[in-house]
Amino acid sequence: MFKVKVMRKFFHIYLFIVVMGQQLPSAFSLSLETRYSGSKSMEGSMIIKGGIPVFVHPDEPQAVRRAVKDVLRDLHNVLGETSVLTDTLTSSAIVVATGDRYSGSKPAVSGWEAHQVYKDDNRIIVNGADMRGTIYAIYTFSESVLGVKPLWRWTSEEPVRQEQLIVPPEFHIKISSPSVKYRAWFPNDRDLINPWQKLSNENFEAMYETMLRLKVNTLEGEIADERSYRPPYPLGREATLAQQRGLIITGHHMLIFGSNYRYWNAYWKQIKKQQPPALKIENVDALRQWWRYHATLATRNEADIIWLVGFRGNRDIPFWEFFPDAPASPKDRADVIDAMVKRQVEIVKEVTDEQHPLMRLTLYNEMSTLVANGHFNLPDESSLIRNFVAARRDHFPAADIRGYSFSGEPTGYYLNFQFTSSGSHLAQAEGPRKMEQNFRMVDSLSDGNLVFSVVNAGNIREHVLELSANAEMMWNMDSFDCPSFYTSFCKAYFGEEHASQIALLYDAFFRSYWQQKESDIPGFERQYLFQDMRYARAAETLIGDMEKGKHRNNPFDNHALDNPDKGSAGYFRILSSSEKNIQLNAVLHGTASSIAKLEKITAEADRIYEELEEGKRFFDDNLRGQAHFMLELNRMLHNLTKAYQVSAEKKDARAFIHASLQDITSAQVWLHRADHGVFEQWYTNDIKFGLDKIKQRLASLSLR
Repeated sequence: MFKVKVMRKFFHIYLFIVVMGQQLPSAFSLSLETRYSGSKSMEGSMIIKGGIPVFVHPDEPQAVRRAVKDVLRDLHNVLGETSVLTDTLTSSAIVVATGDRYSGSKPAVSGWEAHQVYKDDNRIIVNGADMRGTIYAIYTFSESVLGVKPLWRWTSEEPVRQEQLIVPPEFHIKISSPSVKYRAWFPNDRDLINPWQKLSNENFEAMYETMLRLKVNTLEGEIADERSYRPPYPLGREATLAQQRGLIITGHHMLIFGSNYRYWNAYWKQIKKQQPPALKIENVDALRQWWRYHATLATRNEADIIWLVGFRGNRDIPFWEFFPDAPASPKDRADVIDAMVKRQVEIVKEVTDEQHPLMRLTLYNEMSTLVANGHFNLPDESSLIRNFVAARRDHFPAADIRGYSFSGEPTGYYLNFQFTSSGSHLAQAEGPRKMEQNFRMVDSLSDGNLVFSVVNAGNIREHVLELSANAEMMWNMDSFDCPSFYTSFCKAYFGEEHASQIALLYDAFFRSYWQQKESDIPGFERQYLFQDMRYARAAETLIGDMEKGKHRNNPFDNHALDNPDKGSAGYFRILSSSEKNIQLNAVLHGTASSIAKLEKITAEADRIYEELEEGKRFFDDNLRGQAHFMLELNRMLHNLTKAYQVSAEKKDARAFIHASLQDITSAQVWLHRADHGVFEQWYTNDIKFGLDKIKQRLASLSLR
């Protein structure tokens, strides 16, 4: 039911490419081998000029037609003329048809989301085995023939204009089913992207289009919003757009069936016409009615759903921090979750009229701990995806999955690229290799039953390389490897000349992060990292002590968010000791090591930047700028740690504080270099890292 077996082979033939059963690397444009401009010609080739008509089979659904709208824009941007939809199948056209709706020179593809694009006489056939397969085929055509890259909205680079395109006679791209059936994005903690999305519909839709261009198929989030409790009772805006685009929808781990407790009062007042009952565990019937409404909302609106079951608080907290009548013992808490999940499963089966509806239970935070400690047993439901989650803060397979006895259950895995409290936020850190290690370990532990993946990168822009790598690996688990991904990505976005150098530079950048704790999973590289948000919180910790005239031997121990009861531990994970300055010297050593690496990386990035022509702006935003930003953060924390040590000895620390202030000011300058074009003022919305507040506090300290 869940396992997809895929055979994969590459076939390279001279100047064109035929791909059998292989997902193209997600960022790889075929322009080098299949896309030709006006001066070249081949016998039997097809010439595509501006205004070529697009025929969409009349039975194609709305989601396919929405993707066609994108390709019409792409055709206009590349060829300079408007293509129109036609009801008549002309001799020269782009033909969009699912399954066997069009009878061409190639047989229709089959298999979940399989798709193909090929030349058939003087037509280009865009064909998928199912709805999403056809959508993916549309974007494959856009990438391979028109040269529109999947990340074009995020690279600040418009597609190259052409007078005409010449497609060779044998042009055929055939892509078989993905390795991982359900591949999700979870856009959480969106302090930067939310204000940007509100500026225009194009900005709001950018994420959805990019998901489909990278061949992701599931959005995790809310199903309802404030509109959903008034006639005509629609899905929320995000869920509606996901549905219109052909995406599957699933709930966030605190949003049962996509519901959100912030709308609890609206539901009871507007739907039930009564005063809201108290949100208590004892009010089981009220909770059941609440969940049932949202399940019915989804089915009535014909949403394609993976039903999220579970029981948590009103935000990203355990239920016992929100519900006043929650029990105190781990076993009793697990029993409450078990009872609630069973009620939710009953509701889904009733509403869908299915014995085995596709469901998902996310083992996030406290759930991971309850499973690992044996307090919570996963429900015996054959269609329930056991969605394990990477360890918090450092993102590696946690104890629950490493100790779980698998027996063929459908398995899911959740990985953070962005982690707002203490992880990567303004600069990518985990990287493709760490992502690969996570998913390979999970796939191996589950005996090849990984059917669901979800990655969290709320603001998207900083993490587009990692997201591209994940999308490619989830389609091609067997053949994916990081060096090949880096090379293909860099060729696509920066051109052939500098691709190999930039590929090495990306890898070096990810390896430049301070690894403040040695790995404890054998063979797992870069298990523990000091990401950018840890620099912010570490700086605040030291500044806070210095403002109070206080000094501690281990200032980074016992952070307020280190609470094993919540499943959270290791906020900083810096070595502590009763000996004087051991922890502070560890910071000095770690930052000095990263500074040395980053000085070399930024020097090489500066050199390449001066020579680079293709993708120059994107290179500056996504690699060069982030490397300089992290270099300045390391210098800032290094100087601030020295100031902390000096102040403990009652010496003048102002020189080090002033240097630290200069460093973080430089970091902010590098960050704001990426505020340009459609991303003007992107980083002015930063509230999570708090650059301005740290600068203000350092400035005040420097005057003491």
